[in-house]
Amino acid sequence: MYNYFNLLLLLYVMVLFRRKDKGDQREGRDREDGDVKSQHKNQSYLEINLEGLMAVLDRLDMEGGGSSKSRDNTSIREAIKIARRFNQHIDSLKGVSEGLRRRAVRDELTLQLKGIVERARDTITNVIVEVCKPLPEPEGINDIALTSDKAKRMLNRIGDALGSHRRILYEFFPAEARALKDILMAMKRDVDVLDSIAKSIDEHASSHSRCRDRIVRLMQMKQEINTFNAKMNGMREELDTLEEKKVEVKRMREAILKSSEYIELERIISNARIEYDRLLADVARDFSRLGRAISKYAYEIGFEEEEYEMLKAVMDEPTRLRDVDVDVMRDVLGRLGDGIASGRLHLKNPEKDIENVHSLMDRLEYYINKCKEYEGIISIYSERIMPYKDRLKIIDGDLEHVEREMGRVRGMLEEYGKRVDSLKSAMDVEVQQLTDEIYRIYGLKVRIT
Repeated sequence: MYNYFNLLLLLYVMVLFRRKDKGDQREGRDREDGDVKSQHKNQSYLEINLEGLMAVLDRLDMEGGGSSKSRDNTSIREAIKIARRFNQHIDSLKGVSEGLRRRAVRDELTLQLKGIVERARDTITNVIVEVCKPLPEPEGINDIALTSDKAKRMLNRIGDALGSHRRILYEFFPAEARALKDILMAMKRDVDVLDSIAKSIDEHASSHSRCRDRIVRLMQMKQEINTFNAKMNGMREELDTLEEKKVEVKRMREAILKSSEYIELERIISNARIEYDRLLADVARDFSRLGRAISKYAYEIGFEEEEYEMLKAVMDEPTRLRDVDVDVMRDVLGRLGDGIASGRLHLKNPEKDIENVHSLMDRLEYYINKCKEYEGIISIYSERIMPYKDRLKIIDGDLEHVEREMGRVRGMLEEYGKRVDSLKSAMDVEVQQLTDEIYRIYGLKVRIT
């Protein structure tokens, strides 16, 4: 019920706008083309949505409203007038045909030629009698095309017959030939006008169909845009939710990083690592001073394989000192010092090397105990801080997942935004073409809302 009254209201508004337009046209009837264009530019608009426009166009064409009905009535009256005139031409054609049938063939012709002329005359008159039936007057707009087709077929049949015997007709029946030609030319003009009217009607129907198709396409585009917008709204809500989750995850991360216990544990572990690194640097330095002596001793005197592997392991990785037995290492270093002192090892500065050996032996127990101490501190506090580290790892994973989801949603939003922009551009083109065609067909200037 609402749609019905809405349609009536739209039709009423349209009539008001059309009346105003007609008044404007009457005022500018004697103006030049430029003034008419200016008047058209200032013409009032009928604002309407796509659904209402579809209903209005269907009602106009179904009931023949407005300029469409006037145009149809004019076309029907013109077609009836042409059909009546065409029937008069048919009567004239029949009269000429009767005269041609009664026309005697000259006796001086040979029997063979006389037979040819008579057969040609009989063929022409028979075709005219057979084909020339009264042309029905169109009763409605849809009958005009049928009337035009019948008149066209009739004219083509007669024209083909006359064309086939043209030479005989003009040579032996010149008066009738000229009369037939004049009548056929008049019939041809009427057929052309009828055909033009039929094409105009067909073009109007096609235009209406195109308008409907454009409206359907616009409604589909509108629906697509609405669908995309709904999805984009949902994505924006999802993005807001993800943003809130990201803030919450970051807050949880910051809470851990700023907790006093975590800060204290990190400080202890960091300080222990710094001190441990300094100690290891001292160990590496002291053992590197004996590198040349150890290599020569291993070559010229020879270490036990296990002893040499122990020395090399500590020189390559000072942290391995924590696993060394202090007495075993002192014994190895003592034998190395004895080898240098005895002169069996030819070194550049043996006194300095002996001093380095004794210095390392004195600090060896301290180094080993300190290594164990720092390892213990780092191990104990690393174990205590591990729950925090594990929690941070989970939080970092959650944060990475949230940011990845936010990137995915933003990408989809951008893609959908491009599709909506493309659809809107296409709609602008379709709307312009639709409004132009509606004005051309119905004289109605609309603005689609």
